[in-house]
Amino acid sequence: MNPLHITALVVFCVFFALVTVAGFWAARWRRPMAGMHSLEEWGLAGRSFGTWVTWFLVGGDLYTAYTVIAVPAALYGTGAMGFFAVPYATIAYPYMMVVLPRLWKVCHRHGYITFADFVRGRYGNRWLTVAIALTGILALMPYIALQLVGIRVAIAALGVKGEWPLGAAFVILAA
Repeated sequence: MNPLHITALVVFCVFFALVTVAGFWAARWRRPMAGMHSLEEWGLAGRSFGTWVTWFLVGGDLYTAYTVIAVPAALYGTGAMGFFAVPYATIAYPYMMVVLPRLWKVCHRHGYITFADFVRGRYGNRWLTVAIALTGILALMPYIALQLVGIRVAIAALGVKGEWPLGAAFVILAA
């Protein structure tokens, strides 16, 4: 049983509250032109993120519980086989800087929102589009589960017992 770590818990709660308030405040920076009924507005913030915001989002996407908890656990549990993440992280940034700006321009020009939209527009094959969409959804499921496990481990390290903090974090994220 972990004892409750008051200082770490206070720091965690302060930063969690800060990020939560910033998230709700950011939702009011500008009024969406198309409203939240538009998938482009809901999923891509109306394509209004600039370079800096995008850079921080990409960094936050790469350095998550996967990088901090799961990769070291895989290395510890499986040995050298877990080193797949080192070249992945090394290759991800050059790939993002070379390929994704061109992909963004094409998607912005044609109004594509998902990679499946891009494949539909580029190849016009319905079954390939469905396969890409399903692959994307199925590939995200373990990643989302891993993030939830990572959050639970981080909160347990603070000494908080039970599943309620994970539920509270999920409710705030959903809001």
